[in-house]
Amino acid sequence: MRIEVLGGEEGWPIVEALDREVYPPEYMATVIWKHVVWAHADKRVVVWDADGRVVGHAGLFFRDGTHDGAAVRMCGIGGVMTSASMRKQGVASAAMRRAAGAMAAHGADFGLLFCEQHNVKLYGSLGWKIFAGQVHCTQPTGAMIFDMMPNMVLPLRRAPERGKIDLCGLPW
Repeated sequence: MRIEVLGGEEGWPIVEALDREVYPPEYMATVIWKHVVWAHADKRVVVWDADGRVVGHAGLFFRDGTHDGAAVRMCGIGGVMTSASMRKQGVASAAMRRAAGAMAAHGADFGLLFCEQHNVKLYGSLGWKIFAGQVHCTQPTGAMIFDMMPNMVLPLRRAPERGKIDLCGLPW
């Protein structure tokens, strides 16, 4: 595998086909988060197989927000994808480890992700912890509490376990 961190805009054309593979329209029509407006990634961790095919991705979203009213620098993870042909082969774990390194290098206090219930065990094995508080974000219709799936944090310089995290913008 080859793994690189690319710019968000630069990386999108590279991972767009993987996005269509992992999230086809028939799947997207069924997810609880189908109407959420998402932020665009600042950086992208991209994984290629030995044949040069893109097989994995994790988006990085650097954000100044708040935790219980105090300013924090967080890094969101979103759009974690692995090609169906490469699942259970360490692609997502490798991408997430590279993402954690990028978060630390950019001075993030902690990482934050929203995941489907079936992925909690995977992220937990990589050091992510369930966040038992509330996560607030914005949508075009106004403020909302993002509670439609588990919220998890990766402790870096801080390890929030509960309270209120405000993304001060769109979710990822």
